[in-house]
Amino acid sequence: MKTELQSRNEVIDSSVAVAAPPLRIWTGSRIDRPRASWVANARQLTGIAILRIAFGAVWAVDASLKWQPAFQANFQQMLSDVAKGQPAFLSWWFALWQFVVSGRAPVFGILTATTETYLALALLTGFARKFTYSIGILYGLFVWSVAEGFGGPYMPGTTTDVGAAIIYSLLFGALLLVDAGRFSVDALIEKRLLAWRRIAELRP
Repeated sequence: MKTELQSRNEVIDSSVAVAAPPLRIWTGSRIDRPRASWVANARQLTGIAILRIAFGAVWAVDASLKWQPAFQANFQQMLSDVAKGQPAFLSWWFALWQFVVSGRAPVFGILTATTETYLALALLTGFARKFTYSIGILYGLFVWSVAEGFGGPYMPGTTTDVGAAIIYSLLFGALLLVDAGRFSVDALIEKRLLAWRRIAELRP
């Protein structure tokens, strides 16, 4: 009888020991890791927002230079200079834009300055991010292919890089993919107008 009682107690004790979870370890794996991941993610989003604002400051400087009278007065001449030395198969492209701008150089100068001013303000404030980044990609490609002549002509001793505007387009594309709107006016607008996400977010 005593032996049977002892065996029952041993079974009960062993079942309790098995059922009792290691609370300290389990709690650490369930709480500590997500918290660390959340902190890392918050730092990444803050870093992206700081990058966006710094990029906006660069565009603000660029826009201020475009508003100078000298830029608008020499707009036509700059296009002519870019066309010099380009390969023959691209001559039609630069001739087309010289024809389009001919007699309208001040208008195109103002449009250029206005576009860059908008990009600067939108980047600094985080306004209409999806729309802004899309415009930035297209505008960067336009500047690279027209004003920078695709970074060329690619001749020995005359070309040292592919041009800055294509890098701007790539950075706009990266922001379009990863910017979550931290420190942006979009986040404030979306709280009141849910439909604004279609303009501000890549994946609404």
